[in-house]
Amino acid sequence: MPLHTTEAIVIGGHNLGEADRIIPFFTRQLGKVRAVARGARRIRSRYGGSLELFTLGQLVFFELPNRTLHKINEFSAVEPFAELKADLGRLGRGAYLVELAGASVEEAEPNEEIFLLLRDALTLLVLHDDPRLLRAFEIRLLRIVGYLLELYRCLICRSTLEHSAEPAISPTRGGLVCSRCRPRAQDSLSISLESLGFLRSALHGGLEQSLTSPLVHPHTTSLQEVLRVCIAHFFGKRLRSLAFLSLVE
Repeated sequence: MPLHTTEAIVIGGHNLGEADRIIPFFTRQLGKVRAVARGARRIRSRYGGSLELFTLGQLVFFELPNRTLHKINEFSAVEPFAELKADLGRLGRGAYLVELAGASVEEAEPNEEIFLLLRDALTLLVLHDDPRLLRAFEIRLLRIVGYLLELYRCLICRSTLEHSAEPAISPTRGGLVCSRCRPRAQDSLSISLESLGFLRSALHGGLEQSLTSPLVHPHTTSLQEVLRVCIAHFFGKRLRSLAFLSLVE
């Protein structure tokens, strides 16, 4: 059985039998990995609270041949992100981030860029409970997985958008449509010029930089709708964490 050591983030977990737990991790080198923590539910478990949601740590596990469920040898917590579990708003946003990251890759599909994006987002969420962080995470993750929205030209007539235009985003076409072409894109959703500028900036800057954007709350709310429709279209499903997130936003 190969033994792997990798940086990892706990992105979920459920009980197995009377004493064990199955823990899904997003790892830096190996992508999404599920492994069994034997005895994790016992009072004197050697894992303590290290396997709680969001925890960043060093994972050592045995890879079981021809299996998608492996065996944890050791998990040493580095950063538990306890603040995210002490506040309902942060808990909801954090749960959404880890589910979105987990949905973006298949089992054992390495993607270090998504791992680093998630790690940075959880770190910033501790300090800044700000909806702009989620919007920046969403657009950057969509780019990484290959759904790069066209944000500069109309996808139908290829014209550039003037400042006086009334742009919209078509999830099925994958980006902007101008006001003239919008009747030909029936799924299009309106987006403000301010929101459009935020998306362009978020794609080219870092997550932390997005927190200094002048995007105001009404535009943040409409942008949230646009991006979530795009995400649902790309992944073909609505994420389960959105039900809880809608209650705490």
